[in-house]
Amino acid sequence: MDNYRTFKIKEVRRKRGKRMSTAETTARKETRLDVRLSHEQKLLLEEAAAVSGISTSAFVVQTATRRAREVVADYRSMELSAAESRAFVDRLMDPGAPNDALRAAAKRYWTQIEASQ
Repeated sequence: MDNYRTFKIKEVRRKRGKRMSTAETTARKETRLDVRLSHEQKLLLEEAAAVSGISTSAFVVQTATRRAREVVADYRSMELSAAESRAFVDRLMDPGAPNDALRAAAKRYWTQIEASQ
């Protein structure tokens, strides 16, 4: 049976359910986001905000911000099986010889660098 590992590429995942900091909720708002939604969606958001004890706007901002962070964190990470993990590390440790496309890209890069100096 294959075990799975998660590799964090750029940053640590945020714990789910963590409340937003006071600075995030009370900072001066300078931009707007307008959305169109159905009557049912609006009622649901209003009800959720009411049971959370906050305004509908605050609920939508907190929820959307939390979800946006999760989406970005998921994008920046990948999940590999043990076999995939081994193959990944093996390729990092022994990448092999460069192919023609890589040599051409390196030549273009160094040509641009030399031209910019």
